[in-house]
Amino acid sequence: MPASLDQADTALQILDDWSYGDTTVADEGIARLLAATLHDGPGTALERFAATGELDAEAALRELGDASVPPEREGWVDALGRYIITKGGRS
Repeated sequence: MPASLDQADTALQILDDWSYGDTTVADEGIARLLAATLHDGPGTALERFAATGELDAEAALRELGDASVPPEREGWVDALGRYIITKGGRS
């Protein structure tokens, strides 16, 4: 069942808040949601992290470095990068 528009707006607001440093929500869950949004497809480090929680920090950071996103989503890339650097693959 698709999410309602209210739920989608709420999810976007949580992601935006988290990317601006409000980490009062579950960090790994939000990081995995960001990875799911940003990955380039099956078999990538970001896709694997999104799906399983297994994080190859070095590969994921390389993929983020190559990510192409609209300007309003650059904060998401930065936030996920901060998460990966901070956690260092210990998810």
